[in-house]
Amino acid sequence: LQGHYYFQRRNLEDYRKAVGHYDEAIRLDPQYALAYAERSEAWTLIGDLTGEGKTAWPKARIDAEKAVAVAPALAEAHAALGWVRFFTEWRFAEGLSELKRAKELAPANPTANDLLARMIVYLGRLDEAESQGRQAVESDPLASAPQNNLARILWYEGKLDEADAAARKAADLQPNSASSRRWQVLVAIKRGDSETALREAQLEPDESYRRFELAVAQYARGDRTAADAALADLIAHDQGLDYQVAQVYAVRGEREKAFEWLQIAFDNHDTGMLALLVDPLLNSLRDDPRYKTLIAKMNFPATS
Repeated sequence: LQGHYYFQRRNLEDYRKAVGHYDEAIRLDPQYALAYAERSEAWTLIGDLTGEGKTAWPKARIDAEKAVAVAPALAEAHAALGWVRFFTEWRFAEGLSELKRAKELAPANPTANDLLARMIVYLGRLDEAESQGRQAVESDPLASAPQNNLARILWYEGKLDEADAAARKAADLQPNSASSRRWQVLVAIKRGDSETALREAQLEPDESYRRFELAVAQYARGDRTAADAALADLIAHDQGLDYQVAQVYAVRGEREKAFEWLQIAFDNHDTGMLALLVDPLLNSLRDDPRYKTLIAKMNFPATS
């Protein structure tokens, strides 16, 4: 329970605390499948936030596989394994299969609903993702992550008011969660309200995401000096945010640099690349053959 509490706070420091508590739970009961499943999720997100997936993600895989082996009927175990397969290994069909299995085992399970919503939006199935995202929120209305993910989906769909409301709800629930201001910033920029975008960016609790948000917000304000400085700061402290650097260059209309960083992101297995099909910030790149080549390299499954 202590591990779950810290995990739900959704930031790097608390993910690490959560792992410590899961470690102790597993020491007390080596067959505790739920502790393995949640520790797997924590390792997945630690790798993503630090850019150290090569060390964290194998731990996530081992934990998820252990959870399924110990408790093959546990929805959270299949959800964790599906998330590892999809998010870290880019084995999309296998990931979806595991998440669907999790939902079969427990249709109202909050973890299964939330992670499935996060997956299907990346495949361009926006209507289905929104429906699934709303179901995830309903299954755990006091959790910030499903709200934040619903905001992401609504942003991709261009539903700005609803995206903003969901994002603000997520930030209210967990003010210190990483990237809890991202969608408010992007919505404000889309609305042409660059001052609100800057204020929201300054409130971002995660340093890395704050650098990204400041870079796009300052550019939207027309302050080229501040925008250049923020982008330079983002690049100088790049910790797994190669994709975000590419986003900034795309927003700035610097196409060559955007593709250069998208290739870096692909080479580094940056999870941001999962948004390639649906990301509005890359709209200026979509008519370029290099964009289609990158999508082909990602090898997303065909969607019906």
